[in-house]
Amino acid sequence: MTDLKPKIFIGSSTAGYSVAERVKTNLSSIADCFLWQEKDVWEPNRSTFDNLIRMSNYFDFGVFVATADDLTLTNDKLVIEARDNVILEMSLFLGAMGHNKSFLLVEEGVKLPSDFNGIFMPRFDKQKEDSIISACEAYKAKISEHYSLGHLSLYPTTALAIGYYKNFVADLVESVQTAEKLEFNGIEYTDFKLKVVIPSDLKGMIREKAAIFYKRNGFLANDMKAKFRKHHLWFQLDPKNAPTAIMYDMPSTLTGVDDAIELILQKSYKGRTKMQEVIEQKELNNFRRVLQLQIDSSPFAQLTVEIIDEF
Repeated sequence: MTDLKPKIFIGSSTAGYSVAERVKTNLSSIADCFLWQEKDVWEPNRSTFDNLIRMSNYFDFGVFVATADDLTLTNDKLVIEARDNVILEMSLFLGAMGHNKSFLLVEEGVKLPSDFNGIFMPRFDKQKEDSIISACEAYKAKISEHYSLGHLSLYPTTALAIGYYKNFVADLVESVQTAEKLEFNGIEYTDFKLKVVIPSDLKGMIREKAAIFYKRNGFLANDMKAKFRKHHLWFQLDPKNAPTAIMYDMPSTLTGVDDAIELILQKSYKGRTKMQEVIEQKELNNFRRVLQLQIDSSPFAQLTVEIIDEF
């Protein structure tokens, strides 16, 4: 599976939209970026507030552009401020997604609410392209690094990946070191590798999808005998690859993620929306990234385990 790029929502005022377009250009090398005026970003017949809550589930990051839009009187002084809705939307994303996923780019001379005091926010001069590029670069590395890691969210895939590794993969990897030979059709297999199969989607019961996958590819159900227990697994036993036996597992623990997504989206209808499908792919990617981090923490697992796509 080619890891999906992160999705970034870019917000601004109407007056600052041209700057937001330039921000999109600069961030598009690391992410799929969507401007707030683009088609299909806002769902019809929903309030702005509901749409923003929905977007915080759909997008991985929010980047907001605070331009010098309003002249206001504060403490008997005239100050230049960003449009209220930009600050509100950024704050909503900040509360829903966390400070590692919500960012503000601020035009020089703009006064921000005092609650933002002490928070680093790059400044730019909209007349100078280099300053906009520099402001974007300040967040690029942070976005890329954060996206490469696994993080808890409203959805359960981070915890599921950790549990799957600790309760199944780690035990199996340890067992492989002391496993007895497996004999089939007179050929001995003494080297065992595990391929974890990431399903193409989350539709239906993963256990049923896995059964169809094993049968379709002609895998054999068998026991691998280790020092303390037997492991019932699906094998690809190819004499040409002997003494290596390939074990396959599609994580049935992923069953129910689609139900969790439907609950978060407050669905009251059957069928799957484009947003639901995108969120499911995001969560499959997150499961994969977190599982890979677990595998990378063990030299034995690195030699034994490979994550692949359903084929």
